[in-house]
Amino acid sequence: MGRCVYCHSVLTKDETQCYLCGDIVRKQPRAVVEHRPVPLWITLAFLGSLACTFYCFFSAHILSLPVTLVISLALVLIRILAEWLPYKNSN
Repeated sequence: MGRCVYCHSVLTKDETQCYLCGDIVRKQPRAVVEHRPVPLWITLAFLGSLACTFYCFFSAHILSLPVTLVISLALVLIRILAEWLPYKNSN
């Protein structure tokens, strides 16, 4: 869905004329979306966080708060680095 240039009303993709102001809708080219592959590090960090979550919720042994925070922080940092490093090198 788009917006009218003059009155900013909502337009569907099939409309050729704005129903509020009567302006002719110009076809705009769609933006090209760059699909980036998901690095293996991100997938591993996600699976590690799922495993940690399942262990923390369903385990009979309860982890202490500092241990849980260290594991969570490590997984978040791995995720951030996995996102940042490949695209830093490509620019």
